Amino acid sequence: MAAVRFAARTMLMLGFVLGAGAGRASADMCDLTSLLSSCGPGGGAWVGTHSASGQPYAMGAIFNQVAPQPTGTGFIDSFVRIQHSPTEQGYNTDKRPVQFDEKTDLTYTHSLTVANVPIVNISGTNYREFFLDINETDSTKGHLLSLDKLQIFLGASGNLGSYVASGLTGTLNGLSPIYSMDTGVSGIGDLQDNWIQLDYSLNNGGSGKGDMVAYIPNSLFTGTGANPYVYLYSQFGTTTSGPTALTSDAGFEEWWTKSPIGVPTTPVPEPTALMLLGSGLVLSTLRIRRRKSS
Repeated sequence: MAAVRFAARTMLMLGFVLGAGAGRASADMCDLTSLLSSCGPGGGAWVGTHSASGQPYAMGAIFNQVAPQPTGTGFIDSFVRIQHSPTEQGYNTDKRPVQFDEKTDLTYTHSLTVANVPIVNISGTNYREFFLDINETDSTKGHLLSLDKLQIFLGASGNLGSYVASGLTGTLNGLSPIYSMDTGVSGIGDLQDNWIQLDYSLNNGGSGKGDMVAYIPNSLFTGTGANPYVYLYSQFGTTTSGPTALTSDAGFEEWWTKSPIGVPTTPVPEPTALMLLGSGLVLSTLRIRRRKSS
């Protein structure tokens, strides 16, 4: 099955290189192999049949190559790590044993609630923000990686399992995805084999820096009261492009979110202001006591 997919993707890439445009291409490739490149509404890194702006492809999502992100406790929440070669797949869950190539440590592969996925407003539209960090080799042939599937599900509990592939999409515990990267221009019923090309070397390698951010339209996250848990399924490495393989061949790939940080709703007084305020309260108390004693 993987060999067939490799061959199909290779022929597709040859079609792009040769400028084959006599008919509609069966897929779009999002090329994020240059610094700060972007795909989606307003982005120009799609290779395929659609225009660069106003992109209806992939349900209105935006994918950006990102500069290295600061990391550390309280800033990011890694919710799934996946590792296997030459291809890999998996999703976040509290369920054990894991189903595919997920790391088993609950610290790094665990349930995720909608409340822990930040909302970001871009040009008047709200999106849910998911970061991806890839770990490949720095070699000429090994630094590229394909993201071949990205699907998001909502569930009532955090320990769901049983992902079942079905063509270009799939179900999780019988649930259909609220988002699928393989959605075509006509909506969820129109599927095409879309994928993203990533470059590990852009951020000088290393783990925990971040390589891509996915912005998924917040409008898709409906019914979260009854289904507050978010599941992200992804698949990597099933694409080959000529002499440069896009397979997974090194460390784990990791999805994470920036941990939401509460912001005070009222300004906190400066220390000097607090001292003055405290002095004023003391003086007022003394005056009141003097009045009562007189």
